[in-house]
Amino acid sequence: MTAEQLIIAADYWPASTGLYLWHEFTPAQVAADLAAVRASGIGTVRVHLAWDAFMPSDRQVNRYRLRDMETLLDAAREVSLGVIPVLFAQSFGDSVMLPMYAVDRRRPRRGVRVVCDGNVVTGGPRDLYTDPLMLEVATRWIDGMLGAFANHPAIAAWDLGHDPATTIRPRRIAQLAAWTAEMAGRVRAHQDACWLTLGAADVLSARGVRLAAIAPYVDVIAIACSAHQLSSALGEPVTSAGPAVFVAQLAQRLAAHASDADTSAPLLAVVMGIANGDEEAPPAPADSSEALQWDVPLLDPTAAARYSSDLLTRLEEIGTSGIIAGAWTDTGPRTLEAPPCDRAPSMSRWGLVDTQGRRKPITEPWSSAANREPSRRLADPWPASLDVDSYYANLPESVRDLAVAWRRERESNEWS
Repeated sequence: MTAEQLIIAADYWPASTGLYLWHEFTPAQVAADLAAVRASGIGTVRVHLAWDAFMPSDRQVNRYRLRDMETLLDAAREVSLGVIPVLFAQSFGDSVMLPMYAVDRRRPRRGVRVVCDGNVVTGGPRDLYTDPLMLEVATRWIDGMLGAFANHPAIAAWDLGHDPATTIRPRRIAQLAAWTAEMAGRVRAHQDACWLTLGAADVLSARGVRLAAIAPYVDVIAIACSAHQLSSALGEPVTSAGPAVFVAQLAQRLAAHASDADTSAPLLAVVMGIANGDEEAPPAPADSSEALQWDVPLLDPTAAARYSSDLLTRLEEIGTSGIIAGAWTDTGPRTLEAPPCDRAPSMSRWGLVDTQGRRKPITEPWSSAANREPSRRLADPWPASLDVDSYYANLPESVRDLAVAWRRERESNEWS
């Protein structure tokens, strides 16, 4: 894969363990899964490194996890699959995985659950961006990973987080930018590529993140979102790929922070969670007598395939550098017992394949796009000009006004 290619990828976790890949690492299963990903045509996976698994102590990276990471990378290399490891704060639903030393027991945060070894613990996350201990540990972790795996043939890039501000919100805009500059600088010193995956809320709401402040330090800014998140943020149902395209173009503009039309926007990728499958009740954990309900409606298989086809085509047209499926595989009943799926069971149906590894209808457009190996096009930020300070000061009205204008330009009141 060349730097000029559009990356078609998927987030990887096993069907049996989901995000707890590193807590129950099974080399044979991982190798089989990665071979299946590559056989579909998809050439890259993002792999989430759980903080509590890799840095259970503040003193050094766990040597067993380094061994497991080497096993995963060697399995990926064997089938010519690129890997983007994701470090540091990773928000899924309302949950973030952290070791106990990273938890401030006196300061729980409303709407945030801290998970250590699969258990929710009392307290809130310590400040990732300014707390001296957290900065020391983060530096130790990334240096340990780079010392072991920088320039590894299977490493496509390093990602510094996944929607971190949802669970560890920076108090000041400059704090996340300074932290990103420090961590990304260590990656770039090894000539490896560096990403940072933000959340849709960093585009659509006013919190301590500004894309333009981060853009100079990373090679790619990615935006993680789901159709449900976009529906909530925009205040109306999402039935087509239009909202995701709107958010991506707006993110390109916010990252460029330019006042006139140009193509100088930084590279931008989109990570899209698409809950899809038959609308039957999620399987209840073995020790539960209560039937579970989906937290959001699932797209039926045919609609999910159609949505994905439209999404891939239109995000390619606006010059995104990567389009990543929220999960390669669905996850089984065990994952519903632990965060985040205990409160967001729809995440267990983000997969392109089911829990038995069988391809779902949604697989076809992703596989077709990947096998086509499209070239990356020039970025197409929208709108042509934007007063960024005014935009953030007037949220949420400003984003809804822009959404109306975006649709008007396309002569449609719908998200066509």
